[in-house]
Amino acid sequence: MTEVLIRQPEVHEHSAVRAVVQTVVDEIYGNLPALPPVDEEDWSLAWIAVVDARIVGMVLTNDEWISDLWVLRAARGCGIGGKLLARAEAEISGRGCRKFRLRVVKSNTAAIRFYQRQGWRVEREFPHETWPMTMFEMIKSNDR
Repeated sequence: MTEVLIRQPEVHEHSAVRAVVQTVVDEIYGNLPALPPVDEEDWSLAWIAVVDARIVGMVLTNDEWISDLWVLRAARGCGIGGKLLARAEAEISGRGCRKFRLRVVKSNTAAIRFYQRQGWRVEREFPHETWPMTMFEMIKSNDR
C-alpha cells in the first residue's frame, strides 16, 4: 500500500466521507431490518485517511468520545485504523480530557481486538438503545 495521508476533508469530499461510513455500516449492521441511512454529521470535523487520492477511512470525535471510526474492508490490516485512532486520541487529548471513550458492538471481535492492541479496555457492557445487540464501552487513560 502506498502512503496514507491523514487530513480533514474538503467540502467537496463530504459526500465521499459519508459514502465510506455508509459502506462500512451496511457491512457491519446490514443484517438488521430497516437499517436507516447514516445520519448527516458535520463531516468537516472528521479526519480522513486517503490512499491514492481515495478516502479509505475516517474518524470523528466529540468531547472525550471517539464517536465514529470506520475503515473500508480492503484497507484494513494496513495500519490505517491505528493512524486514525492516534489522530483522534491526540485531538481528544488536546481538549484536556483525561480519558478516551468509545462504543463498539460486542460481537465485532476484530474491532475489539484492534482497540485492545492500542491500549483500550472494556469498561462496561450494555444493550444498544435501539437495535437488538449488546455494546461495549471501552476506555483508555490519557497518559500524555
